[in-house]
Amino acid sequence: MVLQDPMPTAVRGPMVARRLDRIRAIAGAHGGGVAVLSSRANVAWATAGGQHHVVLSSDIGVASLLVTASDAILVAPSIEVARLESEEIAGLGIKVVAVPWWKSGGMDAAIADLAEGRPRLDDGELEADLRPERSVLAAADVDRLAKLGRSAEDAVTDALAAIEPGTTEDELAACLVGRLIGTRAPVVLVAADERIERFRHPLPTGKPIRGRVMLVLVAEAWGLHVALTRIREFVQPAPRIADRLSAVVDVQRAMTRATTVGATMGDVFAAACEAYAAAGRPDEWRDHHQGGTIAYHGREVVATPGDGTVIEPGMAFAWNPSIAGAKAEDTFVLLPDGGRRFVTGSDPLAP
Repeated sequence: MVLQDPMPTAVRGPMVARRLDRIRAIAGAHGGGVAVLSSRANVAWATAGGQHHVVLSSDIGVASLLVTASDAILVAPSIEVARLESEEIAGLGIKVVAVPWWKSGGMDAAIADLAEGRPRLDDGELEADLRPERSVLAAADVDRLAKLGRSAEDAVTDALAAIEPGTTEDELAACLVGRLIGTRAPVVLVAADERIERFRHPLPTGKPIRGRVMLVLVAEAWGLHVALTRIREFVQPAPRIADRLSAVVDVQRAMTRATTVGATMGDVFAAACEAYAAAGRPDEWRDHHQGGTIAYHGREVVATPGDGTVIEPGMAFAWNPSIAGAKAEDTFVLLPDGGRRFVTGSDPLAP
């Protein structure tokens, strides 16, 4: 499935203007005159999907976005400017300053000149305020997330359907990535057979798949992320595995039910713990994080015991309860009316 952006420029431009104003307000509240954002998450959020990275594995892009009281300026190496101007920020009213790529310290000097002596605040200093902003998605973000979710789920489903016993974990991972047209894959995990029970974050290996395989994907487009896990059984699962598969779905239901407007992440975590205990696995949560909010990071906030993060409409969640050999994971958005829009999979609470 080829991924096409559902957000028109007429929607994106005003969204960017609002987000730049929020950055100005946050920087001003901290006594700073200039916000200097370089992280992929923050620049993608501020520009409603602009991608300013080259190295996929880096959280930091090649340019920096300066937001002053009156301007937004992208400072970039000269070799990056043409693409950024034409493909990432066109029509958004963001100026571009090119810095010779060969000039040592050129980026820092250009940023200092543009700041004109005003106090500067970077990603780290603003993160506590920017994370909540990134975590509440606009309607246009949700449309993108839904498009991404469908594409990611199709890729996972098709990759699993294309393999057979004897295929290696590495081959399954390659089969999946090759189907992600227009989508990046920050996380691809594969475990076959006993590795599903042994490891919660299994990197793919050359091990052949025999009876069962788990495939985990975090997919990214426009800076947004979705997460899902699927397991394919080639033979009937042993009773102990079948019981665990049923139990993790029960935990997923409990976490989904607890995800309500005004509740906290700690409330959802407590619901998970109760469900694990009801399944006879009271300490299972200790062996893996249970997921959390998802947006411009693969997880914006990972839920922990007593977490006071308040759940708001527009937040997206990827809960991932697991018991050795079993896991459930999908991505959904909490709607203003308290309903849930699953962008991968289906609502486990649906009749």
